[in-house]
Amino acid sequence: MAPQLALAGALVLVAFAVLAVRTPQVLLNDMRTLFTAPTPTPTPKPFTCADQSGGSTGLNSQLTAIRAAAHQSEGYDRLVFDVSNGIPSYDLTRQESATFIRDASGQEVTLDGSAGLKLVIRDADLASSVPAEMKPALKSVREIMQIGNFERVLSFGIGLSSSQCVRVLELSNPSRLVIDVATTAGPSPTAAPTPLPTEPAATDLGAFSCLDHSGGADSGSAMQLTHVRVAHQSAGYDRIVFEFAPQAGAAPHLPAYTVSRQASAKFVKDPSGLPVTMRGSAGLRIVFHGASGATSYNESRDLTPNLPVVQEVEQLGDFEAVLSWGAGLSRASCIRTLELSNPTRLVIDVQTP
Repeated sequence: MAPQLALAGALVLVAFAVLAVRTPQVLLNDMRTLFTAPTPTPTPKPFTCADQSGGSTGLNSQLTAIRAAAHQSEGYDRLVFDVSNGIPSYDLTRQESATFIRDASGQEVTLDGSAGLKLVIRDADLASSVPAEMKPALKSVREIMQIGNFERVLSFGIGLSSSQCVRVLELSNPSRLVIDVATTAGPSPTAAPTPLPTEPAATDLGAFSCLDHSGGADSGSAMQLTHVRVAHQSAGYDRIVFEFAPQAGAAPHLPAYTVSRQASAKFVKDPSGLPVTMRGSAGLRIVFHGASGATSYNESRDLTPNLPVVQEVEQLGDFEAVLSWGAGLSRASCIRTLELSNPTRLVIDVQTP
């Protein structure tokens, strides 16, 4: 009997080996079925009638696509924001109107619907393939419009047919921010949506002034200049951006600065005292105290963008933690300064005709 059992066992092993050689994937799937418990379906998050936020700060993400679709049987419309390199920091704010304020022009825009959602995504660039406006005309989600793309802060307005509760999902592989908007029932009367402010705070950039400007703080270790950017904005101004980073282990802060207007484009270099004449007939002198770009700034120190007003931007000095730049202007213009963080930036808007 023992030899017969041994022979039978050997035949089983041979058959098993032949099956593995001929149909390895089938065998592998069978083994997984036997020894691996199925992954339970995660419980969906509940809808909530409140503002929501999440994501991670400090990422270098790009928004690559926006998709909208109806999930009628499940009772919601779905918006999907595809992003690269993880989910960046975001805020989703509910409001009782479909009227939004564009960033940074401050202009009003009214979308299709009677209520809205405002989505703000930080530390993200926008791919050129992403449309500026979408009109899916779903049961709840009527329209989606880009209302801001300012210093790597993206903002979108979402017009809703009525005020609805939402659910936010952060998904990976690939990275997606999913916003589900309920369609089957209105919000709870005890959870009122965020009212639309009568005066925009975050998007109000302030008035232009024909005066010198100053600000920042001369404290802590010297900040390091990393980028200088110049571009024209269709809202009626040229923009100069100085971006800084702290030294290792130090806290970030905007260094003390002065922006002085002058009636010519002639400047004096620091500390040599040599004269320099930039393009234009007027100018701005920008001086930072407690800042340097000697080892941190690797870009051009003489920019010639030839914008409507800003003709040239050139470094004038970097000596003993005093950093100075000049801007040659085509005409004397009023200015506006903005102090921004994450990353640390001084923004100078120069009014155009």
